[in-house]
Amino acid sequence: MTTEAVRLDRVEFASAVVTVRTEWTFARLHDAGGVSADVEITAGELTAEVVRLVAGAAASLKGAGIAGEEDVPSMLGVDAPRLRHDTALATAVSALRTGVSVIQALKGGVSLMEALGGRPRSSVPLYANINRGLFSTQRTPADFAAAAARAVRDGFQAVKCAPFDEVGPGNSPEEAVRLARPGILRAAAVRDAVGPDVSFKVDCHSRFDVDSAVIVAEELAELGICWFEEPVQPTEDAAGLARIAARAPVAVAGGEGGYGEDLFADLIARQAVKVVMPDVKHCGGAAVARRSGLAAIKAGGGMSLHSPSGPVSLLASGHVTASVPGAMPLEYALYEADWRADLMQPAERVEDGRLRLPEGPGLGAALDLEAVRRLGRTWSP
Repeated sequence: MTTEAVRLDRVEFASAVVTVRTEWTFARLHDAGGVSADVEITAGELTAEVVRLVAGAAASLKGAGIAGEEDVPSMLGVDAPRLRHDTALATAVSALRTGVSVIQALKGGVSLMEALGGRPRSSVPLYANINRGLFSTQRTPADFAAAAARAVRDGFQAVKCAPFDEVGPGNSPEEAVRLARPGILRAAAVRDAVGPDVSFKVDCHSRFDVDSAVIVAEELAELGICWFEEPVQPTEDAAGLARIAARAPVAVAGGEGGYGEDLFADLIARQAVKVVMPDVKHCGGAAVARRSGLAAIKAGGGMSLHSPSGPVSLLASGHVTASVPGAMPLEYALYEADWRADLMQPAERVEDGRLRLPEGPGLGAALDLEAVRRLGRTWSP
């Protein structure tokens, strides 16, 4: 595919209120040639800063010929070390890089997965992240079990939960192990509910230290979990994560907040993780996620994209997953909003535990701004 330079003209923003805890935020990047790409910029408490940075960057790049997504950081005057330590800036740059990739795919008349170097596929497998949908419950073991059982009935053959609500940074190893007990009970309830044949993953949200993580991993191994996600923060303590991985009886996964291919390559080289989890919203964009996944698999590891947010980032992540031979199932946060599919035109299709990828160039779908306005707002900088 020949790639025509992208010349950004303007940017619009949109957001939809999901719950009292969550709001999904998007940017629509317009090329001077009349082509536009939707990207997701949801970043929790940092989202307002990301919006400001995207607006400023789009204005700075207006009219300039962007030959490829990899040129965006240098054109903005930012380097990888700075981006690795500034999540808001990394999210803004990632959005612009993904947007350039999508616009070039649209101009070339191919899907994003093809523009990234993959072959066309109609769907990719998903695993069910039940955690976010449980925020409206009391988060008892019975609540976790019911959500997991429902996911399996809906066709998912893999589930993930984050059960360690009571554990927090700063706990001593002894306190962390004690406070993890309710989480172990929640995980055990999930395993009982789904049976032995469903793949079961546990996310720790970086709540442990090395010693407590190993003890908890040993208990979870008895439940037959297939991965132990981010017991400590990979971007801050890769050495500690490597020590956990060397002692834990289950595979360690992580990297959701990391930026750049070098970060993921380092995690694999250190044997800090077996599975890298780039997030297209933060890692440098869709092309970086693909290259990181290919490198991890070549080095003997695995890749499963982190994607707990809205339908735009899920669809971009689906295209990346489809473009990586050997990629593991993609994350999907279900039961958080029963209207989420309607934010896209055509509507998001998740059936029998798979994301159906719409036909057509680019992402194959776009935000339905009227639907977004019913749930939130749209605005221009």
